[in-house]
Amino acid sequence: MNSPRSVCVLTDAPGTPVCRSLALLYPGRTATLDFSKEPHGAEVLSQYSHVFVHAVRPQNAARLDFAAVRAFVAAGGTAACALAEFAQHHGAQLVKSFVLDGSEEPGIRIRVANDITRGFAVGDVTPWFGKVSHAPLNENNPNQYFQRQILGLREADGIRILGVSTLNGGAVLIEECIGQGRLMALDFRSLIFEPYFNAFGCTNKYLFLGNLFGGSVRYGKHYARKLPYAELRREMQAMAARLPGLTYAEEGTASDGQPLASLSLGQPGQPAFLFTNGIHGWEWEAGYGLLHLAELLAGPQPPEGLDSHRFHLKVVPQLNPFGYDHDTRQNANGVDLNRNFPCAWEDFVSSQDISVPWDFDYKGPAPASEVETRIVQRLIAEMQPRCLLDFHTAHYIFCKAAPGDQALMDAIHADIKERWRDRYVIGRPYATTYEQVGMEASTTYAPAPHLVCYAAAQGVTAPILIEMSGNRTKTQGLVMVTDTTIEICLAALHQCLR
Repeated sequence: MNSPRSVCVLTDAPGTPVCRSLALLYPGRTATLDFSKEPHGAEVLSQYSHVFVHAVRPQNAARLDFAAVRAFVAAGGTAACALAEFAQHHGAQLVKSFVLDGSEEPGIRIRVANDITRGFAVGDVTPWFGKVSHAPLNENNPNQYFQRQILGLREADGIRILGVSTLNGGAVLIEECIGQGRLMALDFRSLIFEPYFNAFGCTNKYLFLGNLFGGSVRYGKHYARKLPYAELRREMQAMAARLPGLTYAEEGTASDGQPLASLSLGQPGQPAFLFTNGIHGWEWEAGYGLLHLAELLAGPQPPEGLDSHRFHLKVVPQLNPFGYDHDTRQNANGVDLNRNFPCAWEDFVSSQDISVPWDFDYKGPAPASEVETRIVQRLIAEMQPRCLLDFHTAHYIFCKAAPGDQALMDAIHADIKERWRDRYVIGRPYATTYEQVGMEASTTYAPAPHLVCYAAAQGVTAPILIEMSGNRTKTQGLVMVTDTTIEICLAALHQCLR
């Protein structure tokens, strides 16, 4: 799964957000050709490994030499285009469908699982639509959703329909094999927004294109919905029953009375790893990455040849069941669990003028006053992990705790950055800037009542807090989040086992 050598964006609107996003995704390897003004025959296109057709202005449609694009593909190239160009070439019917009251989110239902749709299973649905108004595209502002489809398309002569509309069954994602290469046609034009934070309809705008051009998704997995914690536990139990190497355990009773569940695999006595998520309950998404990580490592073909006989791993996908179920930061007692550990607890000063339960950083009435805190303390004491990863949500920050092994943690950080290169584009939370998904930012914590600081004080070699993109209200971003979460965990495992 290599990044493309060179990408030609064949467009009549250079400088548009799509052009900028592709330049972010494949920096230094993206060139823009204005097909309304510049030559773009097959000989010109042959200089590139990949071509993306981004036609914007209908009055320029006749100036696009789409036959040259197809000739480029036939010679072994890889290309992608919108549905309009594909429909015009094949004489197919292109339509645009509207949901006038926002009562239904148009989506793509996957009907073929292959490298382009990697991350999704047959039958999975990902939201895929635009909006007539240019107001922010979120669930609080529904209005006139729309999506394009090709109706009546027949699969023949190398054409395969990979995804269909949830509105009318029309083709939305198409693969065509031409000669030695492939062309993907997709409803790009309806997605008028870029994939900003918590976007609906455009979160996965570049996922299928990234899969075609560079293999964006390696380990990610779509989940149709956020499961209630009781149902999540049943899913964990079912997974352990299905995979002999996996063990389900209830580590204790959380503050809301629910069992705090974990999954373990590997050999006790070997180097130990403890991976946790959701100590702040509303930061839930990476927990599904930990769930899928356990599934992959216990499966018949563990990723990257990792032999579970060489390590002992425990994952706790959601450390705060109450916060997870109720979308709160705090546990059932209103305590910020990541300010409750007995590490410089007395020195921690709240950011609030009056510190009371349910405040943003309420540290509790005493160090380790909360049962969830004490459960994690016991796990650290019993396992003595070499590495503890604690997943959070802000925006991609690698946070080390002193006095851990700084060189080892730096090696993990470098491995993560290399793994993530040229995979995804995303908007920063609560901002209008876009960037390639990466883990460039880092910091080192001084002693504080955080889980990783407590772990460092207990001698954990690599205590790391990971800030991820998340806090979405639905599961539209889970393929990317699970994928990047798993890559972080694999980097930690490999570097610590060297």
